[in-house]
Amino acid sequence: MNSVGAAGAFTRLKSVLPRFTLFAAVGGLCTGIQYLILVYLVSMHDWHATAASSLGFITSASVNYLLNYKITFRSRNPHASALPRFLVISGIGLGLNGVILQAGIAYTSVPYLWCQVAATVVVLCWNFVGSLKWSYAS
Repeated sequence: MNSVGAAGAFTRLKSVLPRFTLFAAVGGLCTGIQYLILVYLVSMHDWHATAASSLGFITSASVNYLLNYKITFRSRNPHASALPRFLVISGIGLGLNGVILQAGIAYTSVPYLWCQVAATVVVLCWNFVGSLKWSYAS
């Protein structure tokens, strides 16, 4: 990569970093909701971790949508346009979360919460790119 290309990449990264920070903060709140539901259902009601995590993910999605719509992306798109896009991106994220968590539980000896952390990192990246480029894009 030449110096002009590197400078352009750095400029793009600098412009996206504040938005990613807000997205991660909103995601942290929603992840907290998801993890509380996950741990509660697994420890108190003997749910399977993947099912409990999925319910937590779905439960926190409405908070995630509204905060990212209003704060992170300051979307001007009508909800009739932004919400279906969000649901597609989040639905794929839900699937990724479930597959990664279930694979970690089934094929490793790693505790389910660490498998969930790995899934969370992957889904955070997926959701950010999908949200930035499509869900809330003009």
